[in-house]
Amino acid sequence: MNTYKTTHRASCPNGALLDTYDITIRSAEPIMVEDIAKTLADAPATIYQEDLATLLRAKLGAEITVEGWHHGIHITSTRK
Repeated sequence: MNTYKTTHRASCPNGALLDTYDITIRSAEPIMVEDIAKTLADAPATIYQEDLATLLRAKLGAEITVEGWHHGIHITSTRK
């Protein structure tokens, strides 16, 4: 199993907040880090955390966990 960790910043569609997300990507197959970086760079600048997790799962074909805080609430979104 390969584990990749990164962070990503995106604006919340439900207000003017800029959120920072901790992202963990787990895959039995190697993923080029350039592909991860491009996928995040191509992600919409305004996106819900849950939708970001779904997008990453669809694009990278790996298990995705996105964690973040929004209005003082910690959210963990996992896609397998």
